[in-house]
Amino acid sequence: MTRYLWKIMSEPDPSLVSKLTRKLDLPEILSRILVNRGISDSQMAEGFLKPKLSSLYDPFLLKDMDRGVERIIQALKENQKIMVLGDYDVDGITAVSLIFLVLNRLGADVSYYLPNRMVEGYGLSEDGITEAKKRKAKLMITVDCGVTARKEVDFANSLGIDCIITDHHEPSEILPNACAIINPKQKEEEYPGSELSGVGVAFKLAQALYKRLGQDQSELEQHLDLVALGTAADIVPLTQENRILTKFGMVQIARTTKPGLKSLIFVSGILGKNIGTGQIVYILAPRINAVGRLSDAAKAVKLLTTRDENTASQLARELDEDNKTRKNIDEGTLSEALELIKKDVDLTTDRIIVLSSPSWHQGVIGIVASRLVERFHRPCVMIAIDGEEGRGSARTIPEFHLYNALKECEEYLIRYGGHEYAAGFSIAPDRINPFRERLKAIASGRISDEDLVPKLFIDSGIELDSINEELMDALEQFAPFGPKNMRPVFITKNLEVFGEPYVVGNNHLKLKVKKSDFVFDAIGFGLGDWVKPLSMKRIKFDLVHVIEKNEWNGNTRFQLRIKDLRISEI
Repeated sequence: MTRYLWKIMSEPDPSLVSKLTRKLDLPEILSRILVNRGISDSQMAEGFLKPKLSSLYDPFLLKDMDRGVERIIQALKENQKIMVLGDYDVDGITAVSLIFLVLNRLGADVSYYLPNRMVEGYGLSEDGITEAKKRKAKLMITVDCGVTARKEVDFANSLGIDCIITDHHEPSEILPNACAIINPKQKEEEYPGSELSGVGVAFKLAQALYKRLGQDQSELEQHLDLVALGTAADIVPLTQENRILTKFGMVQIARTTKPGLKSLIFVSGILGKNIGTGQIVYILAPRINAVGRLSDAAKAVKLLTTRDENTASQLARELDEDNKTRKNIDEGTLSEALELIKKDVDLTTDRIIVLSSPSWHQGVIGIVASRLVERFHRPCVMIAIDGEEGRGSARTIPEFHLYNALKECEEYLIRYGGHEYAAGFSIAPDRINPFRERLKAIASGRISDEDLVPKLFIDSGIELDSINEELMDALEQFAPFGPKNMRPVFITKNLEVFGEPYVVGNNHLKLKVKKSDFVFDAIGFGLGDWVKPLSMKRIKFDLVHVIEKNEWNGNTRFQLRIKDLRISEI
């Protein structure tokens, strides 16, 4: 019944472990994990465990930052109208909100615009540029989009509108003719933090602007709540700057002065609770995303930028309702997709799933694609056909680079964009079949049989008697958790069930585990089918888990959240 191929990390150099343990006064087990993650000396470890905002890189290290800042300062001096345009997901929404608030604070004549997903699709479009012209904007700043929009930037130039592009997606071979392109993924870019989110790049622009104008940069810390929201939601690696910005952003979320964010936290039912990356990804982000998927993403920007408590409360409720509607659409789309897979996909030979339907809502196919990747552990592409154009959304497994694959299929696509793990595109319906066959051929050559087996990477073995307050306090310093800085995963062998296992909620396993005289609560989401095997007498089992604090009715206890398990002895 085990779901994964278990891969236990090898033992690191004991001398490095001993040195870290001694110098940092860490539990040895955590020193081993740090060394295995490439953090092998005390200075690196100190920077990881106790990050500082002062460790952020100089924003002017980014290519074109100087030119972008000078153009904004010119707009400020000449009182030119500025329009900020961004994507309609959480990363784009928070980036638009941040730049709008910063420019507004500096006295700019600034407005914002987010494209309508159903009409314009992703990113910078001629409709958005036409809107900028209507508003008499002389400068347009894109956030989280624009790095592939050559034709659109040429159109803006023809209308006398200068463009500053800030983005973090993969650039095309030939860049747009913008007055500045600020993107850490550009060729010949020497910036050390290449994995910034869209809102992270926007924050670097704000930093540079404040620095050049001689403003107090600490004032920008009030917007780290937006940076944490967008960065965690966009599933970028939580290392280097991303980790620093997110860690301090979490603190800022807890004490935010933004009425809209406070209202959203309230309607989401997490007011007064600890908010980590999990709460952002699974609770806050879906509510912000839902409005861009189903209606007008500008509502979410208004929520995050308003100073009016009543407006904030009303908008937060609207986003919550949109999210409920989105969930219902998700479920229907997932059911249809599973039926199509049964009918049209051969899982014994197809290394990628490519599905299309005219009945799907393009706002939810990305979410459903992610669920299918989780279920079948192979890349998934979903295309919602609307008249003469299909809008596609793709998600993948670590072994398959999505953007590179789409690049090899560009002859079939109208436009495309994205990065390694997620991408979007537009396609004519009559090109879907040849596109599918080409993608299947590419995936067949790059995805091995072993790649199709989900792997569970285990950081270390641990005994129950090692789980204590000291360990948990040190473990919390590893947060925030996310890609490339996942919550440490442990294995504990030869456990027994204490009492009786049982099912709670939607097929979740709940039990107490015991070894020697130590007993801990454990929960396994979606693992309710294990109740019967674990109810056998004198059974022992190996448990792969993460260790968390479980808060309930004002009490805090340690809990093992089960990743997987297998019988070791009967």
